[in-house]
Amino acid sequence: MPACIEGPMRPSYPLPTMPTILVVVVLALFTGLTVYGMPVETVGLTLGAGGLLGIELVRRLIQSLPHRRSL
Repeated sequence: MPACIEGPMRPSYPLPTMPTILVVVVLALFTGLTVYGMPVETVGLTLGAGGLLGIELVRRLIQSLPHRRSL
């Protein structure tokens, strides 16, 4: 009879995923900037441009790092 090996314990509650965290941060920024008095169009354009620039920054950073080759 094979021995039963117990795997690592998982938390009883699921941890939030990265897209969920990003949505919450963007909504908080959007709400905060509109409450502060900025026009909605300006806030949308600012967050959209910032998101696109952030994506490009991460993409170029990953390209500049050395790649590991698996055998």
